[in-house]
Amino acid sequence: MAERRASTAQINRQTLQQRGAEATRELREALHLPPALNDTAILGTALAKAAAVEVRRNATFAREVRREYAELTALRGQTSQREARRAAQEALPPLVPVRTDLPFRPIDPFAPPDPHFLSEVYGRQQLGRALQEYTVDILKRTAAATEARHPGTKPRNRGQRQPLINYIVEQYKKEQGD
Repeated sequence: MAERRASTAQINRQTLQQRGAEATRELREALHLPPALNDTAILGTALAKAAAVEVRRNATFAREVRREYAELTALRGQTSQREARRAAQEALPPLVPVRTDLPFRPIDPFAPPDPHFLSEVYGRQQLGRALQEYTVDILKRTAAATEARHPGTKPRNRGQRQPLINYIVEQYKKEQGD
């Protein structure tokens, strides 16, 4: 039983493509078919035809197919969200400082970012972009400091980067009179 749980956990971490390849390999082994890589479409068609017949006869088999389908569909959705997030991060415009003449200021790499300082270095219009460089945990600390300065306000969602950034930028702009 523990072996099955470990196997399930490992399978859950696999991509949709990896799971498809593994399922095809397992089916070939179960049917004692040679591991030919160029007839996957034929094998898939044969399997679909046989499954269509079996689904009509066997309700348990039909439930299992629907369960697997739902699980794989969810996996595809998670992969797409992950890829979309990664693409969005890669698509960020370059962060260009507008001021390089500021006096030396010691920076604590463990302190939350200071929106005032970031705005001085990168300009107000790039404040949101500058905050994209920080993790959600660090942005939570900046948002907490902002909330302390602006009682009665709070970010829409403390668990996501963009709502935290939106909140920090919005409150900064209010402080500046924008």
